[in-house]
Amino acid sequence: MTKAEERREFFRVNFSAPLNFKSYAGAPSGSSSRIAGSSARAVSQNISQSGILFQTENNPPELSSILWMDLDFRTLNICKEIEKRALVFNNGLLGRVVRVEEDTKSPNIYDIGVCFLTQDQRNSKEVEGILSEISKVK
Repeated sequence: MTKAEERREFFRVNFSAPLNFKSYAGAPSGSSSRIAGSSARAVSQNISQSGILFQTENNPPELSSILWMDLDFRTLNICKEIEKRALVFNNGLLGRVVRVEEDTKSPNIYDIGVCFLTQDQRNSKEVEGILSEISKVK
């Protein structure tokens, strides 16, 4: 077991499924958040109560950006724990990008680590702005 695995608070479950995500990057102070691009496709690699690792091609989201992820997390055994902790909005999960790495075996493929936002983070100004934008799109 490596040191990186030992630091993990939650057990990860291998979970390979397609997902779509939208990235929201912070905007300058005083203005609203902005969508960094249209919906992008990815494939999940693993998931835990606190986050997800997925792979995407070409334009990865920025580190620290917030993602809205449309994935079928309800089929997982750990979904009750995810739903208790995580911020679920418009049938998607919100999370913050905590890792962006280019895959060592495939150029233009990126591993993206995302930590789920929690219910108590819902009232931050940044998250409120993003939830407002998501509401307009759906």
